[in-house]
Amino acid sequence: MIDEKLKYRAKLTKKLDTFSGRYMSNTKWSKLFKVLSQNHELIGKCLIKDVWDNVLREIRIPRIDGYSVVFNEKGINDTMTGGPTSFKEIQWIEFPSKWTVNRPMGQQILESFTYYQDISEISNKIAGIGELEIELSPEKLIVYGYK
Repeated sequence: MIDEKLKYRAKLTKKLDTFSGRYMSNTKWSKLFKVLSQNHELIGKCLIKDVWDNVLREIRIPRIDGYSVVFNEKGINDTMTGGPTSFKEIQWIEFPSKWTVNRPMGQQILESFTYYQDISEISNKIAGIGELEIELSPEKLIVYGYK
């Protein structure tokens, strides 16, 4: 077990060395997710990108009273996303301003439904955390861990 942990840490360190910029610590990620949980009603969709692949996975932001069920001081307890379990593995999180959901019903496809979230308001809420590396466009808000 110790060998596996050492191998994992070495592999992670090697992967992280490929990025030119490092912007988040465990403390900052923890503060960020706490602020998001305190304002969970603003969050319709949050996607998480880890350092290992190019897949964006959806992660549910809990209400603040459920924060410790999903997150801890070093990472994510709820690994149902299939994504990163430690904050060090998060390359970025992304909030789309709008997304569409297809609605199949048997053989029939119902009209798609489009959802919206106010990414400017989300950006305002997280601004108090400290200096964050963000990208804000009309389409999405991204908070970077690494670039």
